[in-house]
Amino acid sequence: MAVRQRLTVCTGTTVAFVVAFSAFGAPAWADPRPNVADRPPVSVSVPSGGGVDRDQTPAPRSSPPVADEDALTRDIRVEDFAEARSREYFVAAPDSLDDAIVAKVRALKAVDAVEVVDAARVEVDGKATSVLGVDPSTFRNYAPEPSAKSDEIWQGIAEGRIALSDEVGKQRKLELGSTVTIAGGKGRVDKEVWTHATSGVAGIDALISRDSAEELGFPTGNGLVVSAPDADLWDLRDELEKVLGEDAGLQLLAEEPEPRPSDAAGSAVGDAIVEDMISAARTQLGVPYVWGGMTPEGGFDCSGLVQWAFGQAGVAVPRVTHDQWWAGEHVDYADAKRGDLIFWRSDPSAPDYISHVAILLGDGTMIEAPRTGDVVKVTDVRLRNLAGVVRVHVGD
Repeated sequence: MAVRQRLTVCTGTTVAFVVAFSAFGAPAWADPRPNVADRPPVSVSVPSGGGVDRDQTPAPRSSPPVADEDALTRDIRVEDFAEARSREYFVAAPDSLDDAIVAKVRALKAVDAVEVVDAARVEVDGKATSVLGVDPSTFRNYAPEPSAKSDEIWQGIAEGRIALSDEVGKQRKLELGSTVTIAGGKGRVDKEVWTHATSGVAGIDALISRDSAEELGFPTGNGLVVSAPDADLWDLRDELEKVLGEDAGLQLLAEEPEPRPSDAAGSAVGDAIVEDMISAARTQLGVPYVWGGMTPEGGFDCSGLVQWAFGQAGVAVPRVTHDQWWAGEHVDYADAKRGDLIFWRSDPSAPDYISHVAILLGDGTMIEAPRTGDVVKVTDVRLRNLAGVVRVHVGD
């Protein structure tokens, strides 16, 4: 049984290949949201029940720290932050996108701006990592606000350092100022970890400059970030597909899109499936957290555990947390029930970014794969930085 997809599936699409590393592709999208309620605020009141953590202090919004500001030479000019641009779609293709195609995307009526990037999945310290090569002067305008306004972050990237996402940096314990080795199509290159700052593009683990991407052998200009804040997202999707062709993967980045009225709403997974899913998750208690992990043998991260447990119950859900957020109906915490998914926005470098997921058990408890150094376990529900609750739906 598969979650009904509302966008073209591109899981496994070979979007960029660097030597023999695995494909970098946008994840699958999930079902349209039937009867979606507004996301509950962080200060939502919670009914009494065992183990509820009522700490609701919002995450800080200061700029992420950098390794050593005094080490900057500033011999490469980086433009000042100009204006915040929305991110509606991420496009990734197997090869460089023709200039004429990029021009057609820019010319679409609903499109305000397009940022060209280089996308590849390479090994960073031996682990497969999705990386974008960006122009620091212009990409910063598409980044989450805490990072976008930091001149030091983008100057460091321009001078050849690497910015890791907050999750990757912390979960893999890659400290600021440490050195990582990137294995690209042209060999191996060492780079200093400059900051932990999430890009705002779901599934992207790191940013480097386009000059660094060329040095490593990335495809040139095979990715786009599309800003179209006033667009009908489904009409824009159709227009982008016509311009880009079937080889390009499209990933929705915007929050709160309206589902197409013609889309079937699907239905919530049944109680039997929920119990099978929870039973499967419980068999993994004690399995170590592993960043990127999605098997009992290889360990689990938070979304990997969710995908695996639902898979054991015969339901396919997307791989990454951002896409699991769209796997069904959004409900208030007060209406949540056993088997629903709980999401948080706890990334200080991107306060609006979905960063963690767990499975609700009931009575104020949940099962999750928390973080590096921890294991799959049952914990108390936490409300700090709560994003919302999703009841997984499947197609009728």
